[in-house]
Amino acid sequence: MPFTEDDFLKLQELHSDPEVNRYLSPGPVIMSPEEVHQRLKNYAEDHVQSGISKWKLETLDGRFVGRAGFSWQSDPDGYELGYSLKRSAWGRGYATEIASALVAWFFDNTDQDHLIAYAVREHGASQKVMEKAGMRFWRDMDINGLACRFYRVDRARA
Repeated sequence: MPFTEDDFLKLQELHSDPEVNRYLSPGPVIMSPEEVHQRLKNYAEDHVQSGISKWKLETLDGRFVGRAGFSWQSDPDGYELGYSLKRSAWGRGYATEIASALVAWFFDNTDQDHLIAYAVREHGASQKVMEKAGMRFWRDMDINGLACRFYRVDRARA
């Protein structure tokens, strides 16, 4: 479901947990309200412009549990799959279910030939999610000074 400006408090709550942000920029700190506003604005604009964005995640009963979706990355070029869940949603299989569904959605709804995802090297749980979603290790690369592992899935393998 697309984010709107009305979702600021939900997104701020998600990124007010340093553990949720541990492997995200700016790291294991609370994300500033300005950064949350900017992300929310970018998510909403991306959805309107291209139909591809990071979207809010809710359970069937309407409980907000995080965000997931896509963003364009220019080094290396391609859409990147990303997800971030509240701690209360960790260990329940949501990340794997969401990542798998998004990989399928991506190739059903775009003409892109590949999709990438990455995690800092020590974030093994996220790497397992990527593998379960059909992605394969592609290469190591530093992002903002952090050693990251990149995964990729090509349309032919999806």
